[in-house]
Amino acid sequence: MKNLILAGSLLLVLLIGSCAREESIDVNQDKIHAAYELFYNANEDKTYARATFKFSNALGTNLQLTSPSEVRFNGDILTFKNALAYYEKEYAGLIDSGTFKWTDTNGDVYENTITFRDINYPANLDTINRNAAYELFWVGDSLTANEKVVLTANGVLEGDAQIFYQDNLHAKSIIMALNQLQQMGQGQGTLWMDRLYEPALTQKTSAGGTITGHYRPINKSVYLN
Repeated sequence: MKNLILAGSLLLVLLIGSCAREESIDVNQDKIHAAYELFYNANEDKTYARATFKFSNALGTNLQLTSPSEVRFNGDILTFKNALAYYEKEYAGLIDSGTFKWTDTNGDVYENTITFRDINYPANLDTINRNAAYELFWVGDSLTANEKVVLTANGVLEGDAQIFYQDNLHAKSIIMALNQLQQMGQGQGTLWMDRLYEPALTQKTSAGGTITGHYRPINKSVYLN
């Protein structure tokens, strides 16, 4: 019971922390850090255009834009999500490119365009042997500059999820290391894979920012032998 209460208290602290914010008009506009993401999730067949603004850097205080400041994607206004303090618009289906346009309270405009490429699992992937390293060759183009693939494997045991990472230029596969596979239990598991493209912003404040194109194929069910 004490552990449950402690976990609940920690969650409450995190939620309160995530909600802490300031109005953007109260800070130097050139010190606003902007993070943009275009994310397609094939499990939902939905695309999310998201923007997060913080003061000074990526770890700074969350900011809510003060009118006339606004952020748009492909001309559509993004709506502020109060619980997580970011801006978002959802689209049905795949949108693999577009332009974010943020206007600050001074009327200065910052436009940044992003695109991303798809990725998928091999059709014959149904079993992974946990007693040897496994190299997963994905379906899709090899990696180019500023791209990476993150593969998460969730097994049958509580807390046995493992994360595998690939960012080598021209790579077309990702290796699931033996020591990580052996930490997972035998049985039916689930893979989810993310292809991320993170080029530099073309228009930004002195505080900088990030932009990400993100593609996630339908999760794959595999047997961990």
